[in-house]
Amino acid sequence: MAKPRRDTESGIEGIKQYLESCLEAQKNPENHDWMTTILPHLTVISHSACPPHPRIVFRFTVQPVHCNGLGNLHGGCAATIFDLCTSLPLGLVSRPGFWQFMGVSRTLSVTYLRPVPAGSMVDVECELLQVGRRLCTARGVMRLVAGEGAGEGSEGKDKPVLAICEHGKVNTDPAAEKL
Repeated sequence: MAKPRRDTESGIEGIKQYLESCLEAQKNPENHDWMTTILPHLTVISHSACPPHPRIVFRFTVQPVHCNGLGNLHGGCAATIFDLCTSLPLGLVSRPGFWQFMGVSRTLSVTYLRPVPAGSMVDVECELLQVGRRLCTARGVMRLVAGEGAGEGSEGKDKPVLAICEHGKVNTDPAAEKL
């Protein structure tokens, strides 16, 4: 996976640039990994850098390759999606020496509430609950947008919740140079 680039863009544009650079890197057959099948189906649909809880909402369409033998989103794939998506809002608040490289996972707890069949379109709502100098806690909620069980006419928070996550991270940035 490519490291986030913070030399040209910041905020949501930097996050979009990061996702694009990951997609570009995966065109090389030697760079294929688990994310190769996820990133092409993941897009940013909204964001807010406003305190106290910066957030990004992603949209993801579940493909058969993301599914278990029963044709539902594999739990490991869902955890990978949450790992990536709940990390990226750090790009909204990062600066040199403060979450510039988005840290590493300390904990990732995922609770699966409903199956997510292949072909389902889901929103992954991610928000930063707390960001300190060394530790961060993020929350993710996966909601059904389109597909079996989505219902008619319901919007946003009325959509069925499929899975939730709490993600603890540790900042691994080198110390910022003193001015």
